[in-house]
Amino acid sequence: MKANLNYWMAQVLILVFYVMTLVIYSRARYEYMGGKIGKAINLIVLFLLFLFLSDIVDYFFIMLVPLAADTILIIKILLRLVAICVLFFGGMRFFSGRSAPVEIVRQTVALGGGTQAAPKPMEKPVAAVDKTVVIEGDAGTTPMLGRYEIIEQLGRGAMGIVYKGRDPKLNRLTAIKTIRFSDEFDESQVVQIKEHFYREAEVVAKLSHPNIVTIYDVGEDLDLSYLAMEYLEGENLDKFTHRENLLPIKRCIDVVAQVCEGLDYAHRHDIIHRDVKPANIMMMKDGVVKVMDFGIARATTSTRTRTGVIKGTPYYMSPEQTQGKKLTGQSDIFSLGVVFYQLITGRLPFDGDNMAAIMYQIASVEPESPATYNPKVNQAVQAILKRAMAKSLQKRYPSAGKMAEHLRLLSRKMDERR
Repeated sequence: MKANLNYWMAQVLILVFYVMTLVIYSRARYEYMGGKIGKAINLIVLFLLFLFLSDIVDYFFIMLVPLAADTILIIKILLRLVAICVLFFGGMRFFSGRSAPVEIVRQTVALGGGTQAAPKPMEKPVAAVDKTVVIEGDAGTTPMLGRYEIIEQLGRGAMGIVYKGRDPKLNRLTAIKTIRFSDEFDESQVVQIKEHFYREAEVVAKLSHPNIVTIYDVGEDLDLSYLAMEYLEGENLDKFTHRENLLPIKRCIDVVAQVCEGLDYAHRHDIIHRDVKPANIMMMKDGVVKVMDFGIARATTSTRTRTGVIKGTPYYMSPEQTQGKKLTGQSDIFSLGVVFYQLITGRLPFDGDNMAAIMYQIASVEPESPATYNPKVNQAVQAILKRAMAKSLQKRYPSAGKMAEHLRLLSRKMDERR
C-alpha cells in the first residue's frame, strides 16, 4: 500500500513539474518571440513533451487500453528515443554552418528619428565590445534578425539602428527598428517595459490608415527587441526644419493636414502618439506623409533610465506632458503645432539651455509670432498655430480632425487667390 502511494505521489510531482514548465514556456515564448532563442525554447519544450508522454504511459494506457507490461515498456522506450532524437537533430542546427559574424554597431538614446533616406552600408564595429551587437548568418547568406534578412543600415534611431530588411516568407522589404531595453532601463523595469512595448505594438499594428506607417511584426532576437514595419522611400521632416531648407508654406499646410488626419484616426481608436516630432514624420517621394512610432513612447517616456533621466523629446512636449498629467489626443495636437511652427520658421518655439528651462517655457511662455521669423506667414496660419499650441485644453483644438478641416479650408482659399 505504501509503495503504491509513493508511486502516485511521484506521478503527481511529475505532473506538477510539467505544468510549471508549461507556465514558464508561455512566458518565455512571449518574451523571446522570433529568432534563435525562441526556436531553442520550442525545441526544449518539444523534447519535454515526449518525455511527458513516456511518463504518463504507465497509468494512462492501463486505465484506457489494457496492454501487457512488455508492450507498455516498449512504448515508453520508443517515446524517449524520439525525445532524444528531437533534441539531438534539432540542436544540430544551432551548431552547424556557422560563419564569421557580421557585427553591427549599436547606439541607443530614444527610439525614433532614424531616416530611411540615402541608405548606407553597415558601419564597422568600434573597439568597445559592450557597444556591439553580433548578428550571425550562415556561410554565403545575409545576417538575420528573427526571420528577417538584414540588407543594409538605413540610419540610427535614438534607441537603436534602423535596418532595411526582407521578409523571406513574403518576399517583402521592411524597415526594422531595433532597441535593447536592458541598456536603457533599470533591470527591475525591463520585463514590465518589454511587456508594455509588445502590447502597444500589437494594438498599433491594427491601425490601417494611409498616413500611418504599417507595423508588420514585433519580436526579439539577440537580446534585441525589434519592430518590422512598412519600408518607406522618402525622408523625415528633420531636413525641412532648417532655414535653408524650408518648404513653401502651402506645402507645410498640406503636410501638417495629412499628419492631423493620421492622428485623428489613431485618436478615434484610443491610441495617442506621445512623441510627435519631425523625426517621426516621413514624407514620401509622391508627397504622401506618414507618421511613425505610434505607441512606442507610451512604453518608455513615463519611465526613468539607469541614469534617472526621464525619456522623451522635451522641445515638442505639451504643457500637460511636462507636468506628468494624463494625456489625451490634444497633447499630440500641441506637439504637432510645435512641428508646424518649426517647419514654417526654421526655429523652435520653445528653447533653453536645459530641460527645466524648456519645460518652463512650454508651460508658461507664449512663443514669438512666426511672422517674426518668416514674413510670409499670414494671419490665418498664425491663428491655427495659436489654437494648436494653446496651453489651455479648453482653448486648444478639441480634435486633430478639426485642425485638419481648418488647414484644408485654408489651403483651398490660398489656391483660389492665385
